[in-house]
Amino acid sequence: MLSSPLLTQASEWLYSLNPTLSKVPPRADAVDEVCFLGPDGTIEGAVFCRDLLYSHATCVGSWLLPPEHHIVEGIVVTLLSLLILARAIPKLYQCMDVPNLHIRHPPGARAASLFCFSTMMYYKYAGYPSRMFYLVMPCNMQWALSVLQCFVVPESWTVAQYTLLQMRLTYIMSVIIAIVTPETDDCILFGEYAFYWFNHILLLVLPAAYVANGSVSCFPQSMSSTTKHTPISTWTFNTLWWQFSCAVFSVFYFIPVTLLAVYSGLNLNFMLHPPHDHFALQGQWFRLIAVAMLAVLFGVSRALVLWAESSFMVQGNKNNKRSETDKKTKKLS
Repeated sequence: MLSSPLLTQASEWLYSLNPTLSKVPPRADAVDEVCFLGPDGTIEGAVFCRDLLYSHATCVGSWLLPPEHHIVEGIVVTLLSLLILARAIPKLYQCMDVPNLHIRHPPGARAASLFCFSTMMYYKYAGYPSRMFYLVMPCNMQWALSVLQCFVVPESWTVAQYTLLQMRLTYIMSVIIAIVTPETDDCILFGEYAFYWFNHILLLVLPAAYVANGSVSCFPQSMSSTTKHTPISTWTFNTLWWQFSCAVFSVFYFIPVTLLAVYSGLNLNFMLHPPHDHFALQGQWFRLIAVAMLAVLFGVSRALVLWAESSFMVQGNKNNKRSETDKKTKKLS
């Protein structure tokens, strides 16, 4: 790892945010396992996993990666992400037909967003200490984006609205993963387990509803006669939105979320250590491996939406042709 006075000072500051984290990821089911060290980073005054709720103990973070590693890796990933954004944003804006962007919220979208976000906030607040920090998990952030879109960002800001929708389409695979491999061990409050499934299913339904009403699409817009820029290919369009969404995701989780994870002592989005016995996320570079895997999955997200849109359009064209044929037959008869 690189060494410099500035890096040393930054590492000391990062470590000072939470010296109670152990260097070894704690095992929640071990009777004598230490979850948190004492205030001075020693065994004196330590908190054992048996003294915490099991749902809390399973989420405790660690200093598996030294502070220097977090800082260097965070800087490198952030710089690369900013370069990607600097390249993608101008091209994305050029391919937008801004005057013809029309964002319409599907019926019930505002009510569903407010209900799910509020209920999620309640469960986080009523849970173990610091559980509120889990609002930064990917699926929870999807609800935050939905609330931003429905209640914060004005409808006249069509570019911002459209951008949020494109990001939500890209992140759909994170919802599918949460449904296929559910993490429900900490769903211990009344109704929380049922709410887990309800809100994740809605996270699939709402973006689909925006696609169905024409607010957003994985196909580039058909440029109007007043547009100065020529249309781009579907492949380039989706690649640019994929790059943009991946870059935003990386910056968010490598900087603010990692800082929150250290401060709270929670392994938020596995930014402090990988899941136990994961088949791929191992070693000191597990976070970069995770970035690569998520990038692939986010690409799959856009491919799935593109496939669904194409299927819907083909079926719609068939229905239109059938209705036209029926009309002609009636006229002839």
